[in-house]
Amino acid sequence: MARSAAEPTGPAETPPVWETVVDAIGPKVRDLRQQAGLSLQQLARRADVSAAAIHKVERGDMVPTITTLLKLADALERPIAHFVGDEAPTAVASVVAAGAGAETTGDGTTRTAITAAPERFRLGGAAVVVDAGAEGTSGGPQAGEELVHLLEGALEVEVAGERHVLGAGDTIQFPADRHTRWRNPGPASARAVWLTTRGS
Repeated sequence: MARSAAEPTGPAETPPVWETVVDAIGPKVRDLRQQAGLSLQQLARRADVSAAAIHKVERGDMVPTITTLLKLADALERPIAHFVGDEAPTAVASVVAAGAGAETTGDGTTRTAITAAPERFRLGGAAVVVDAGAEGTSGGPQAGEELVHLLEGALEVEVAGERHVLGAGDTIQFPADRHTRWRNPGPASARAVWLTTRGS
């Protein structure tokens, strides 16, 4: 029976907890897929779940079976508890406050993080200040790439035995797994933006 406009409706009912949890599964899947840079088809191949089914889950048109959810969790490298916890989906964007996470090392280099936590994004970066005469090394078994854009000063960068001299405005990009040594030969500090991709 239809309710008349004049009839009081009373206080709004709070949805049950299970309904809130179920409604959050789709946005969590979508956010993790986008953060990983995966298309629906790519995630479908990883999870062995049809792209159409994933699309319906993300839109909230379908509640995934436990088997489907297990496959998606494995493909997105998250525990299944991430999808059925009662916390809200993680915000799409992360803001890093100015000056947060500044770290001065013993080699005359100061790094200030300019990117979010590594578990969310593959791109990491720092604003780097290298004192005059200071030097350091990087490189290891990790996959990915590094990019250094010099804002001020000078840097000598040696990558796998190749020597490069950078001036203000120059950029160098190289595989992250190559042994790299850098040095500031100038009389003043060098300032750079240093970016690293995490993983392949």
